[in-house]
Amino acid sequence: MLMIAARRLHDLHHARRGVALLEFALALPVVLTIGLCAVELCNFGVQQLRLSQATQTLADNISRVGVDTNAATQQLREADVNEVIGGLRRQTEALGVTTNGRVTISSLETKDGAQWIHWQRCVGLKRGPGYDSSFGREGDGGTSGSTFRGMGDPAKPVQAPDRAAVIFVEINFDYQPLLPTFFLGNPKLQQTAAFIVRDNRLLEEGVRDPVPQVKQRMTCDRYTV
Repeated sequence: MLMIAARRLHDLHHARRGVALLEFALALPVVLTIGLCAVELCNFGVQQLRLSQATQTLADNISRVGVDTNAATQQLREADVNEVIGGLRRQTEALGVTTNGRVTISSLETKDGAQWIHWQRCVGLKRGPGYDSSFGREGDGGTSGSTFRGMGDPAKPVQAPDRAAVIFVEINFDYQPLLPTFFLGNPKLQQTAAFIVRDNRLLEEGVRDPVPQVKQRMTCDRYTV
């Protein structure tokens, strides 16, 4: 019996079958975790890119849109704003920006020698700090000596030149993970973009709503998809 036991121990000591399988089983959790993290990081980067492109497109479109008047000027209408917002919904349909975030469009202008938010339009269900604009509200500024210096980075704020307007767009969005949130959590993404209005827009009138009027004005007191 002792000889048989010793022989089996000797055979077991020199056995190599299953070594690769054992090594794979030990390495699998590490390799799988690294692979899943890489997939989540790629998704994070793609969502950031799509959000950035949507923000820039929205600001550019609002800075261009409008209807020509007989006086060789351009008039911005509520219907024009709603149409551009409809395009944003289509562009960001895969992300669900208006469901999972908040979009704020501001017309930054000058008044009495100060920066001024003439009007704002918004869309999106999310509300509260971190979703509503963190750079100002409609009517901010516009008085001589105002502390409101512009929108964006406080150190280098975006400012409108005299007798012109800058369309400033801010999107705050809840990142939508592919995998459980313990990989990257559920961070909030923010993108901003600013485009100067290049046409001879009637700035004094703001956003007009001529007949036939739109059914829903996208003012910032509304929280809709």
